[in-house]
Amino acid sequence: MILFSKSVEIINRFQHPSGAYVACPHFDNYQFSWLRDGSFIAYAMDVAGKFESASKFHRWVNDVLIRYAYKVDRIELAIKNGTALTDKDFLFTRYTLDGLEDLEEDGWGNFQYDGYGTWLWALNEHLNLTGDLGLMKEAQDQILLVVKYLTLVWPLPSYDCWEEHPELLHTYSIAAVYGGLKAVLSMVEMGLQNADIAEIKRTLAAMKNFIDSFGTGEQGYLKHISPQHIKNPMRSSGIDSSLLGLAIPFGMYELDNPVMRETIQTIKANLTAPDGGIHRYLGDTYYGGGEWILLTAWLGWVEFLSGDRNLAADRLSWIETQADENGWLPEQVDHHLLAPEFLQVWEQKWGQSATPLLWSHALYIVLYQAMNK
Repeated sequence: MILFSKSVEIINRFQHPSGAYVACPHFDNYQFSWLRDGSFIAYAMDVAGKFESASKFHRWVNDVLIRYAYKVDRIELAIKNGTALTDKDFLFTRYTLDGLEDLEEDGWGNFQYDGYGTWLWALNEHLNLTGDLGLMKEAQDQILLVVKYLTLVWPLPSYDCWEEHPELLHTYSIAAVYGGLKAVLSMVEMGLQNADIAEIKRTLAAMKNFIDSFGTGEQGYLKHISPQHIKNPMRSSGIDSSLLGLAIPFGMYELDNPVMRETIQTIKANLTAPDGGIHRYLGDTYYGGGEWILLTAWLGWVEFLSGDRNLAADRLSWIETQADENGWLPEQVDHHLLAPEFLQVWEQKWGQSATPLLWSHALYIVLYQAMNK
């Protein structure tokens, strides 16, 4: 209970007055708000009963979308005309805490559309928990804008959720869009107007068919899919812990789906460290490829919902032992590195691994509440 309360306090303390959640307040390169991180953080605050915090974030996103809505029509026209688009032509994955684009040429790709699907999912969860139909009415135009944007861009190569591989399509990213668009159908039942239900359902079916056709391998769902999938299917892109999201929370597949079960077992067999922490993927070299707090909580969440309460409790306990004297949870720990020779490289480049990472605290809250509600 102590770390749970501390986690809620940390997120509250470092939420910007604008409503944005900073990724990490003490890590120079994370002084932004990602829609992906922020949406999960808002969901965590909702399940913790801190509805006002989550509402502030959703209104911040709404304001950002109003500011940059003009981009979507330009993207639609470019795609229609076959005009090349650059990374900065798309809606960004991260913004300054004041809701502005980060235009520095730092090599970080901003075309990552999974965060927009995650926002739709988290917004729907917020509406279900609070009944705040006023927020839905306020955000209606921007919800429909995001639906249009995601319908346009989901088939395009983009950066994945780890800011890598812009030349490929990513199963997790497509699943996040699926979860977001499915959430919009729920919003329609609550009174969201002018949504093209038929078009949304067509897009959902197309994404599901795409993953079924090109996103499966011998050990479960694939991390990446080549844009040349029809002529040259990619069957060896490996496993990634983010693929848990295909089932929880985005619901593209049920937990008892045979390929989903195989995916989870492959993650557990290949990406679990001896002490129970979870790695991102086998080729990870970022800060040496350590064990990620949020992914350990995510797997615990999946295990709990699968009926494996003891395994979930072990994940929760492991996370609690990773908090420092301030009660801060880092992005990752270096107990069992996949590529130890890279730890010093990153520490010399960017300093110590990010802590506290608000996304880590958020997924801990989600797991804790799932097990204790």
